[in-house]
Amino acid sequence: MSKIIVLGLLFLCSFFTVSAQQPDTLTWNQYKEIIKSYHPVAMQANLLGSLAKARMKQAWGNFDPKLSTNFDEKVYDGTEYYQFLTPEVKLPLWYGLELKGNYSQAEGAFLNPENKLPTEGLSFIGLNMTLGKGLLMDKRRAAVKQANIFKEASANQQLLIINDLILDAGEAYLNWQNSYQIALIYEQALKLTEVRYDAVKQGVMGGDRPAIDTLEALTQIQQRQIQLQQAQLDLQNSLYVLGSFMWLPQNQTVDVEKLNILPQKREIETPQTLNPTIINNPKLLSYGFKLRDLDIERRLKAENLRPTLDLQLGLLNAGQSAFRNINRNYWENNNKIGLQFSFPLTFTTARGELAEAKLKIRDTEYEQSLVQNDLTVKFNQNRAEANTLQSQLVVIKQSVEANRRLLEGEELRFRFGDSSLFLINARESKLIETQEKLIETEYKIRKNKLKAQWILGGLQ
Repeated sequence: MSKIIVLGLLFLCSFFTVSAQQPDTLTWNQYKEIIKSYHPVAMQANLLGSLAKARMKQAWGNFDPKLSTNFDEKVYDGTEYYQFLTPEVKLPLWYGLELKGNYSQAEGAFLNPENKLPTEGLSFIGLNMTLGKGLLMDKRRAAVKQANIFKEASANQQLLIINDLILDAGEAYLNWQNSYQIALIYEQALKLTEVRYDAVKQGVMGGDRPAIDTLEALTQIQQRQIQLQQAQLDLQNSLYVLGSFMWLPQNQTVDVEKLNILPQKREIETPQTLNPTIINNPKLLSYGFKLRDLDIERRLKAENLRPTLDLQLGLLNAGQSAFRNINRNYWENNNKIGLQFSFPLTFTTARGELAEAKLKIRDTEYEQSLVQNDLTVKFNQNRAEANTLQSQLVVIKQSVEANRRLLEGEELRFRFGDSSLFLINARESKLIETQEKLIETEYKIRKNKLKAQWILGGLQ
């Protein structure tokens, strides 16, 4: 683990500017690994596995053997009335069974006849059995079953948390990628405008162009500067949001001001699902675990409708050897049997608790149906949006190409004196507008794919 942390630290530090070096490209996969490795929310999700193990350990602790000792003595006026010593071991088993073994010693001048024991003491080995309430389900078994469900649910909850985290982080990355591409457009547009301004000045000095054209070209430069400044501001703000998802080891934040990175130019890679379906969405799966947990609770409550019938069987032996003389004849003459029976006449409390447990299940099923329907609607909307965006992309690409040709034609006419700088600027503004629209549409398509994987539960 320490090696991974060191490598991760070196990996992150490579993105910091220490000199006027060229910026590094932060790919989508690298960005995603940083988040999954160091983001506090991801670290919290990883704690769920440890929490599940702790819950399981607690549940199995109910089956731990228990050692107890009972000592009771009375001495008055120099006379020992009685002294009792009984060490005992109990071992809880499955199905409401419990093994029990003890060794008793009793001595004194005033022992109750029923408490008199052999001089060498009396050993006991027996079994407690639940034949009524608790036969099919008890708190010990319920705790273990619920701990197992919690273990599975915790793994699913980790996927749910990471799925949501990567969606938010992915949208930040796409916005940064989009802002960077738009800033490049205005940066190139400003350079072209400056070149055109120099050409116009040369034309004015040579007497080929009117002096007013220099003012037109200058105002266009000023407009492009403002647009570029706004685009750079949007880019910087998107970088701040991006940096909020990037963390260093030891829970340290990243200094965004020192980052010297660029987004990848190609489309981000998202896993492709052959049979897209929402049944694997972690949020939807979580209701299955919740229903299983509630069903165990219902079964536990249903046990309260049974009468209490506890049977205790045990074999008595003189001395410390509890397993001596184990045979039918000896058992018939040396045993201890107990039976406890109780039966509420109305079961009012038990019926109320069972009804409440069933209502909780029904409520969760309704909620599960709502979430399933909501995910289905989102999935259908996502597919419809994807089809529309792809169609729009084709048209916008054609529009960009058409506006580029119109601008080239206008520039050609300008060289022959058949056009004006105003028309060229108008054509160029329209081209930039369509280029920006193209970038925005590509951004929406990437975001649509990202959200599709989120709906399918595949962003891990």
